[in-house]
Amino acid sequence: MEVAVRPDDVVENEVLPKLIEADLVVLVTSLYYYGINATLKAVIDRFYAYNHELHGGKQAVTLISVYGDDSAFASMKLYFKQLLDYMRWQPAGTVLASDSWNGRQLAKHVQEAAELGHQFK
Repeated sequence: MEVAVRPDDVVENEVLPKLIEADLVVLVTSLYYYGINATLKAVIDRFYAYNHELHGGKQAVTLISVYGDDSAFASMKLYFKQLLDYMRWQPAGTVLASDSWNGRQLAKHVQEAAELGHQFK
């Protein structure tokens, strides 16, 4: 059974048109059970209807936080590599924020993300 998109759908009406026009895409998620959060997954799943418009010509940054250590990122690195390869988006940087529960560690990752962001001004 197919379900029609609601006329007031924010992803359809606001997010995807901006994404189509963007030169840079920033994908942000926390790691949940070695995968992306449901909100980002729901948006990525909507890419399918716009594959032609979204393929190629974009750079992508990934920002990922995790409660645990760096070893937890293995599945996320692979997921985003495959997604970017499929979308033909060029990787433009990644911040892997491990031990994000630790205030000092998190501040370091925030600074890392800020420095990455300054490259695109």
